[in-house]
Amino acid sequence: MALRERMLRHPVLSVTVLAGALHVVWFFTFANSGGDLAAQDAWAEFVGRHPDSAYNLAWYGGMHPVSYSMVSPYLMSVLGVRTTMMIAGTVSAGLLTMVLIRSRSVRNPLWASLAGVFGLLCNAISGRVTFGLGTMFALGAVAAVFCWPYRWRHKRWAKALVAAPLAAIATMSSPVAGLFVGLVAVALFLQKRRPGAWALGLAPSAVVAVSALLFPFSGTQPMGFGSVVLPLLYGVLAVVLVPRRWKTVRITSGVYALSVVLVWLISSQIGSNITRLAMLFGGVVLVAALPFTVRRSRQWYAAVLALVGFVVWIGFKTVDDIVHTAPAASWSHELAPLVNQLQKVGAEKGRVEVVPARSHREASALAPYVNLARGWNRQADMERNPLFYDDTLDAANYHEWLQRWAVHYVVLPKDEPDGDGGERERALVQQGLPYLTQIWGDANWQLFKVTDPTPLAEPNAVVDRAEQGELIIEVRKAGSVLIRIPYSPWLSLVDSDGKSLKPPQETEASKHRVDGTPKTYDNVNGCLMQTEEDAAGDKWTMLLAPKAGTYRLAAPYQLPRGTPCPDELKK
Repeated sequence: MALRERMLRHPVLSVTVLAGALHVVWFFTFANSGGDLAAQDAWAEFVGRHPDSAYNLAWYGGMHPVSYSMVSPYLMSVLGVRTTMMIAGTVSAGLLTMVLIRSRSVRNPLWASLAGVFGLLCNAISGRVTFGLGTMFALGAVAAVFCWPYRWRHKRWAKALVAAPLAAIATMSSPVAGLFVGLVAVALFLQKRRPGAWALGLAPSAVVAVSALLFPFSGTQPMGFGSVVLPLLYGVLAVVLVPRRWKTVRITSGVYALSVVLVWLISSQIGSNITRLAMLFGGVVLVAALPFTVRRSRQWYAAVLALVGFVVWIGFKTVDDIVHTAPAASWSHELAPLVNQLQKVGAEKGRVEVVPARSHREASALAPYVNLARGWNRQADMERNPLFYDDTLDAANYHEWLQRWAVHYVVLPKDEPDGDGGERERALVQQGLPYLTQIWGDANWQLFKVTDPTPLAEPNAVVDRAEQGELIIEVRKAGSVLIRIPYSPWLSLVDSDGKSLKPPQETEASKHRVDGTPKTYDNVNGCLMQTEEDAAGDKWTMLLAPKAGTYRLAAPYQLPRGTPCPDELKK
């Protein structure tokens, strides 16, 4: 009782300290290197090594860090992935408690806050650092709107100046967190509370638009019917069980429930990620609503049953993540022999396919050494490699896929593979394939060589080295060279110091040409362009090399972007 009284006396501080302590426990117990943490470790390491690179060549042929998150890889690189999670979870707990207390409508803010701590801790255990970081800024934006000091109530512009940047940073940290801020903005808009709606809604929309324009990305996050039921149910329960005067909560919950159905029906990059709002805050809403029900009434029993079901749902999901994302010890202690063999055979001249482990540890463990044909991004994997998801994988199309992505070596780990696609791929490799020859193996790994690999660059070109941030090729004679890297407008030709070279320049004669005649250019350093879409749906990169020699491809941040070929040279 004394502890409860102390916590009630300083609830924000008490809950913040408790959340911080629990996240420290998480750090020393459950913060392994698998699951979502593997992806975040990989991104943090990439931007740490290549902070000026807009394109990561180590995953899926090439991915923009910004398409994952504009902020979190860079912040995680500086602070550390797990430190970022501890800070985000702790601060989020304090902000949530402040919102609940300042609302004045919640009769049990301490218990509701503790439900929030439970959700935040489960989020940490599942390894969602990027989403946790975005949630922290999202809660800050919501707090700016709903907890604005009364004495400053007439300074709406000041409120917007605080809320809008926080909403933008939330979206830059995690687009999923930005989506949830948008749901609150919709609820405010429908109540005709337009200043708050604009403050929370415009900035995330602008961030998404700029990101899509400058850093194009396409993909689909799967969402089966089983992933729809519980989030939809708890969205509806929130509408039904909370007091009628809680209009913002009820409208947000209703819009969320509708969004769950729409995301299930319409394939998008959001997919099952939309379940996170219910998983994080569903318990908070149910606990806050409980005192408004008549004890032992139908509504009270419904709320209690819903709360118990919520704890079971989140608890089971969290335990499942703990069990299945913990990587085998070999990834930490027995990786050196595999890396040594990959370096010995020159695997850096092409791509390496690692049959994905359930923990996805390969995405971070091997990315610094070789360029992976895949990685750990479900949207990109489903977009670029659908054969692992549509039950069509067989020896013939697997061979085609290896050639399509210029895979030179295949690694088969001994630990549990990822999903049905991973099981089928492992079975194929283990049964023996005429185009794969095992060249090395030990108790943890098997290494296979592709007998007829497709070159990463052709014709008249040889790859010297394919790294995370740079591709170096030797061109034997002038002409067009096909490079099997998905085209990005950020790709540039650079010198040995990584400085971007000048694109083709218009000739003096062309500047004084007769109207209607085509321009002419001096292509001194070479230029890059996108190929036409091929039968597999790929749009690769084409180098127009003016002479034989060494060419380096990288993707430094700069405006204008890349080293594009003028339209006249594309013909």
